[in-house]
This record gives sequence, C-alpha cells and structure tokens, in this order.
Amino acid sequence: MLDTKLSRRISLAKRAFVTRRVELTRAASLTNTAPSAGDLCLARIDSLGHHSRLELPTGRRAYLNPGDEVLLAFGARYATDQFHSIVPSSLAPCQMVAAGGIASKMITRHAKTRVPTQITPIGLLTDAVGGILNLHDFSIEPAKVLHRKDPHIMCVVGSSMNAGKTTTVAELGRMALRGGLRPCAIKLTGTGSGGDLWKYIDSGIDPVFDFTDGGYATTVDVAIPDLEDLLTKLMAAAGSEVDLVIIEIADGLYQKETAGLLASPGFRARLDSVVFAASDPMSGMAGVQYLRELGLEPSAVSGAVTASPLAAQELAETSGVEIFSLERMLKDDNGLNICLRSAHATESLGFAKSA
Repeated sequence: MLDTKLSRRISLAKRAFVTRRVELTRAASLTNTAPSAGDLCLARIDSLGHHSRLELPTGRRAYLNPGDEVLLAFGARYATDQFHSIVPSSLAPCQMVAAGGIASKMITRHAKTRVPTQITPIGLLTDAVGGILNLHDFSIEPAKVLHRKDPHIMCVVGSSMNAGKTTTVAELGRMALRGGLRPCAIKLTGTGSGGDLWKYIDSGIDPVFDFTDGGYATTVDVAIPDLEDLLTKLMAAAGSEVDLVIIEIADGLYQKETAGLLASPGFRARLDSVVFAASDPMSGMAGVQYLRELGLEPSAVSGAVTASPLAAQELAETSGVEIFSLERMLKDDNGLNICLRSAHATESLGFAKSA
C-alpha cells in the first residue's frame, strides 16, 4: 500500500491512457532507477510543446499546465510525421512524445512538428518489495473459451503513418456487421493512444484490443516473435465467438516492425486476407507490388487515395486491385466478400453470411 502522502500525490496526478490497466493499489514507493520500456513513472510537466493535453484512460484529453504531475509509461517512438525517440538511460529531464502518455528522449522530429512537451521524471513506481511496476505486469488475460472456431484473419497495412488504416479498419468492421458477422479489431503495433480504439468502438466493433492491453507502451524495438505471441494473446482474449479478426499494423511497410512481421512466414501464414491503405497512386502501387513479392495478394485497396476519384482510378488501372472508397464500403453489398478474398489465392473465400 502507498503511504498516505504518496497515495494522495498519485491520486491527484493526471493519469495517461497507457496506464489504464494498471492497479495503482500495488504501488508502494518511488525509485530513481534507470527506466526500461513500459515502466510506470510519476513526472512533472516543465513546459508545454506539441502535446498540450494528455489523453486519460476515459479518452478525454485533459489540458496540461506547467507544474502538473502526470502518470506516464516509458517507451520509444517511431513516427515519421512527429517524433523519433528512445527510452532514456536515466531519469534526467526528457519529453512526453505522445498524447497517450509516453515518456521518452527525443532524437529527431518532423519539420512541421513543434518541440515536444518537456518533463522531469520524479520516480518510477515500485511495489511493496521494490519491484518496478511495468505495463507487462497488467497485461490482459485470455478469455475462457467454451468452444473453438477459427475466425477469418484480415490484416490492414498501409503506405505511411496517415494513409487511412484506422478508418479502413472501422469501415471494414461496419461492413462485417452488416454482413451478419461479429468482428474483432486489434491494433497490433504502434504508440500507445486511444484514438484508434475509440474509432473501432464507435464503429460498433466488439471486442477491440491494442498492444497496450498486452503490456506494451509502444512496440518500437519489440522482437517479431514477441509481437506474434502478442497477437496470439490478444486473439485468445477475444474469445471464441468472433467471426472476423481485423489486425491493424502501424505506419508504413518500411517501418521495422511492420516489415519484420510481413517478412515472417509464420505471421503471413496466419493471414486469410490483406487490405492495403494507400495515400496516393504511386505509394499504392509500390505497396501492392511489395505485398505481392511476399506472396500476399491484396483483396482491396482503400485509404486516403480514395478521397480523389482520379487518383483512385489511376491506382485501379495500374494495380488491378479493387479500390474501396468510404462511399463504396457503405453501399456495396458484395464488398465484404471482395475484401475477404484470400491473400494466398485469387478465389473468394465466400465467408460472409447473408446480409
């Protein structure tokens, strides 16, 4: 148990989204030990930068002020549109590099991104025997499976950080619901933040999970076998009643963990279909070719490219892959069967139930 003074201090601190599964009653003291990825940290806001609000476990974004104390988790970040950062080697002043609550040491930033919010770590949270509390300590437990059925596993990958992957997952989930299926959505890699989960939930998808449920603040530098084990854990947590699992992989195809997963024969073998989100025709064609070289045939292309009918037409003519705009996803009664086409063969799996 925390002593009364520290308990009060932690209860007044603004708690970040990535800490939502943490049982703070297990915290007993603070330590100044060098941090590792996923360690829980009490920190002070020194000056505001790019992130002036902190996403709480509820999803509300709380305004920050210099002097505020916050509960964060240490992690690295790889975001081509924002920050590249690493876990620091000490509790010296560093930065908050994501609204979801990531404490980190910035290496570089995008030219259009403001300087990060500056923080001073006060200490790492420890339990009654001095063990540092880490997100891994609070990872989700698999569901108790009453009977087993194998869901269709679809993977959504994209050309870049903001290519439209999350919106594509949400609309695919809505298509599945209209087709009589029960979808599950899993954000397998990325930086801890609730935006994608809220998007999934607001689209009616249930259940939804991300890597923070599996004990990771971010997935930068996580080994590929560990990510594959994470997927197994999150799918087990979904239970046996889902028909379709839609996996979102963060960032673009060249990002290290994305490329590593797609290069893994074991991961590819688990996928039944693949949908690619592209930002423009050239990146879309390059992505389709990249996937084909891996033996994966995209069943459809969607994403930001579909905002322009001309750009979508260019990509359709060049790639020979079906293009799905949001409008088509809303109206095409056969769209789900098209998107569920096998990544390993050209024929449709015919998986969808009647609408």
